[in-house]
Amino acid sequence: MRVRSWMATLALIGGSTLLIGRGLSAQGTGETAPSKPKASVKGAEKPPTAPERRPRDDSVTPKTVGAKLPKVHLRLAIAGLGTEGCDVEIKPANRSVKFRPAPIVHVKSDGHATIELRDIELRGADKTCLLAITVRQSGQEPQTIYRGFMASATTAGASTPDFNCFINSRLADTSGSRTTVRK
Repeated sequence: MRVRSWMATLALIGGSTLLIGRGLSAQGTGETAPSKPKASVKGAEKPPTAPERRPRDDSVTPKTVGAKLPKVHLRLAIAGLGTEGCDVEIKPANRSVKFRPAPIVHVKSDGHATIELRDIELRGADKTCLLAITVRQSGQEPQTIYRGFMASATTAGASTPDFNCFINSRLADTSGSRTTVRK
């Protein structure tokens, strides 16, 4: 009996090997067409080569998403200033706006000032210019107020667009000096 089981095992292994071998060879190497007969040396064809690569053209640049504004006139109107006025500092509020911070400007007690911002680069797709306006008054903590505007196609094409900014300096007073009178 032992001989028969060994013989059956060998037959089973041999048959499965043949079936697996034929299945793999049926898949082939990926060639579907029969190979061409070799040509003689005189009429030998060149083997196919890779297509030529064109050199990169550096003059073509991708489209920029944002816009550039050469100048913007920021007209500040600050309500609630004391007799001494305040100092105003303007910086970009986020990374989608790039310009050099304007120098610190002293605003008189009337609260009106015009500040010129130069070379503003709007990097975002929405073309929004966000500004961080820091107001420093004597006797109070500095207050940072965020304002912004959207540059439209007409704004970006204009030579000097104007942006009116209205600020109430007393709204952000956190010193507690304001008292409420109730009747």
